[in-house]
Formats: sequence, structure tokens, C-alpha cells
Amino acid sequence: MANMAVSTSAASRNLSHGTHWAYEDPPQFQSFSFENIDYPLWKHFMALNWTLPIWVSGLYVVVIFSLQRCMKHRAPFKVDWALALWNLGLAIFSIMGFCRISTELFAVLTSPNGFHRSVCSREGLNEPMAYWSILFALSKFVELGDTIFIVLRKQPLILLQWYHHCTAMILAWQIVPRAEPITRYLGAMNYGVHSIMYPYFFLKCMKIHIPRKISQLLTFLQLLQMLVAVTINAYSQFVISSGQPCAREESSIRWIWAIYGSYVYLFGEFFYKSYYSRKSKKL
Repeated sequence: MANMAVSTSAASRNLSHGTHWAYEDPPQFQSFSFENIDYPLWKHFMALNWTLPIWVSGLYVVVIFSLQRCMKHRAPFKVDWALALWNLGLAIFSIMGFCRISTELFAVLTSPNGFHRSVCSREGLNEPMAYWSILFALSKFVELGDTIFIVLRKQPLILLQWYHHCTAMILAWQIVPRAEPITRYLGAMNYGVHSIMYPYFFLKCMKIHIPRKISQLLTFLQLLQMLVAVTINAYSQFVISSGQPCAREESSIRWIWAIYGSYVYLFGEFFYKSYYSRKSKKL
């Protein structure tokens, strides 16, 4: 009981700002009935169970590399239709998430002093954004299935793929409970890129020819997403260092520096090797 009390106290401190981010009244964006959730309760749950994605990441790594070893002397599974449906489902989900979060982000950005407010002020929150930010965090568990398909089809499994899945899941469970305005950016950008990526993968599964330039554009957008996140993180840290208030926590800033900084390097390296190195030009 004592340990539970300590954990609950720590979680309450982590959510001291996030739990007070009230919805707009009257709301600017109306929610569908399924978007009505207990936002503070979900954030509290995620804060209390912050180690969950870490344990799942460990299990995920063991499973995919064990499965890869089991597949070493087996023929690839023919799962094209299952993969097509998987990508189609995630494509529809991502498009819906992007539409629901980006509209709120755009509304704040186009208001007076919009960029600063979109990064540093807890205002303009509506139920659709709250709902899809929670799903953003939960969807990272679902997206682990991408790697299972890669292993079952015996395609190359690179560090970027499984590292990105693990760290994105862990980061989401660190950022979303804090209810920082930067969540809008991370959610909108991720949903936006996935709104292109998963339809692209779906069309590939359906054996539809797609120009190489589209693949290059997609990788560039992934890299751009990481660069924007790092830039916003730098801006919020600059505001705080200038003595001005900004709705960010030091631990959140450090998490984004560490993880998105590594993404910039890994996606930048992948982009260069895939499209600009001598080897890629021969393909």
C-alpha cells in the first residue's frame, strides 16, 4: 500500500499541469459520440503505468528476433491480402486522426501570436483532439504488427524499423499524459505521414506500380517530421531559458531531444543511403 501511495503521488505530480488543461467553452469543434472520453483518467492511467511500453518493447524485441530465427530455414509466408487489409485499416485510421487533430492545430496557429501559443499555451483544447491524442499513444502498440509482417515475409529488418517502433511507443506514453500543447504537433505530423505511408504500402500490396519519387517523398516527409519536432523543442527551451512561461516540462524536453534527435540521424542516414549514395543510384 505504501508503494502504491508513492506511485500515485508521483503520477499526480507528473499530471499537475495536464489535468488542468480544460476544454474550450463553448467548444470550437464538436465531437462525435465515440470521442467523449474521460481525458484526465486516461492520462492518469498512462502516468501510473509508464513502464508498460518499456516492458512491451522488451517483449517485442525478443519476439521479432526469435521469430526471425525460426524463419531462417522456412519459406516466406504469403500474407499479401492480410497485409493489404492491415495497411488499409491503418491508412483509414491515420487519415481520421490527422483530420481531427490538424484542424485544432491550424485554428491555434492562425490565431494572433499563433505559433507561440500552439507550443507554450494550454488553450484551445477540444474533445476530438483529446480523444485522438490518446489513440495516438495506444496505436503505437498496434503498429508493432508492421514488423511481424516484415519478419514473416523474410524481408530485411533494419535497426531503424524496430528501434523507431519501440521508442515512439515509449515516448508517446511519456508525452501524452503531460498534456503539453506540443502533443498537437507530434500527433498531427505522425498521423499526416502515416496518412500517406499506409496507403502507399496498401497500393504496393495490391501490385500497383508507384514511381520511385513517391517513395523518396515519403522518406523526406518522415525526416522533415523529425526536424520540425526538434525545432519546436528548441523553441520551447529557448522560451523557458528567456524566463518566459511555456507549458513544457524539463523531462519532456529531454525525452524529445534524445529520441527525435536519434530519429534525425537515423532517418537522415536512411534517406541518403536509399536515394543519394552511389549504391542507390545503381538500383
